[in-house]
Amino acid sequence: MMIKRLLSYLIPIKIYETPSDISSNLEITWNNGKLVLDSKNTNYSCGSLEKVLKKGMQHIGYSTLKNIKSTLLL
Repeated sequence: MMIKRLLSYLIPIKIYETPSDISSNLEITWNNGKLVLDSKNTNYSCGSLEKVLKKGMQHIGYSTLKNIKSTLLL
């Protein structure tokens, strides 16, 4: 398992896949040393999308973010 985790820094390593009535297939993948849950159209475990969100929040800036009353993240 440790070898797959290390290799995941080079390429994503799928470790489990199962069919889903709602989301087509669900996959558990090692990606950058973290386990992520993905479907065809959704990333449930953030993965690389977490980096995009972080960069977006940094771009917006703390002074703007602290005045936001509510947020919807999908």
